Amino acid sequence: MKLTRELTRTHLPAYWSERQLLFTNRQADLSELSEIDSIGLAFLVQWSQALAVEQRPLGLLAPPASFYPLADLYGVSSFFELTDTFAGSHNGTE
Repeated sequence: MKLTRELTRTHLPAYWSERQLLFTNRQADLSELSEIDSIGLAFLVQWSQALAVEQRPLGLLAPPASFYPLADLYGVSSFFELTDTFAGSHNGTE
C-alpha cells in the first residue's frame, strides 16, 4: 500500500479512518513521504501489531530519514521489515 500523505499529527485522522483497509496490507510503501513524527510512528506500530496477531510482519519500503531516529529512540525498529530502495541506509552503510 503506497502512502501519499505525511505520517504526522496533521494527517493522521485521514489515515485512522482508513485503518481497517490499511491494516490488512503487509507492506507500506513510504517512498513518497518526507516526514514521520512520533504520532505517525505510533500508527505504524499499531499497524504492525495488527499484523502480528497473524504472525505477519509489516514491511516498510523506503522510510524517510525522519523514521530512523524515532524508531531507534522508541526501540521499535524490530517491529518492521525495512527495505530501503535508496543507496545506503540510515546509518551510512550500503
